[in-house]
Amino acid sequence: MMSKSALLVAISLMAFNPAFSQSKEIVASFGSTLPPYVMEDGPSGILIDLLKDCLEPSGYKVKPKLHPYARRLVEFETDSVDVVTDVNEKVINDKKLEGYYTGYVYAYENFLFSLADRKFEVKTIEELSEYSLLSWQGAIAHIGGEYADMAKQNKNYSETYNQKNQLRMLFSRRVDFVQMDGNIYEYYRQQMLKESGLDVTVPVNILPLFGKSPNGFMFKTEAVRDACVANLESVKKNKKYKNVLYFDAE
Repeated sequence: MMSKSALLVAISLMAFNPAFSQSKEIVASFGSTLPPYVMEDGPSGILIDLLKDCLEPSGYKVKPKLHPYARRLVEFETDSVDVVTDVNEKVINDKKLEGYYTGYVYAYENFLFSLADRKFEVKTIEELSEYSLLSWQGAIAHIGGEYADMAKQNKNYSETYNQKNQLRMLFSRRVDFVQMDGNIYEYYRQQMLKESGLDVTVPVNILPLFGKSPNGFMFKTEAVRDACVANLESVKKNKKYKNVLYFDAE
């Protein structure tokens, strides 16, 4: 039988353990137009669920805040949120972000899309400087390297936070190429199939020039970051995230 003193110690430990105390709210900054990863309905989405599954077992409650893609970083820099999503080492260094980084947790996979009947022959990122290209907001800063060099030389390069608009521009033949994650592209294409207007059933060429784009979460406090990382082992077992978690591709 537990002694009175031992019982008091156990109660004290439980009181200081976030899993047993009242849930602490964690405000998280997400890009607002990234379905199926982030959707305004709810808000919900694979990425929101992933962060919740990384924190809620430790007693934290995630409150998502959706922003235009570049704005999510400003919210973190101004201490308006506790965690920001879609961060890698390059973004951290370029923006001089201060906080506690998880390392890579999940990945997007970006592709180059063009209408098949236009018969473009592009084999390298450098060759894209000769064509009009519409990408997602923040792509230059996020990808960097030869992609950034190409974009700076390309007078017909632009970015948008509205990724559905990328498909509108592609299928209306107003740009030669769009660059975006394959799942986001297909989500919006399926949505546009139900709408009148553009024919999104025409053949499209898809080029895998970019590979995986790994990302992680960055937190304001070390304890919350550590809780997130500690719960990743159980998250890995969830088949829901099989095609999202970056470790699965390593």
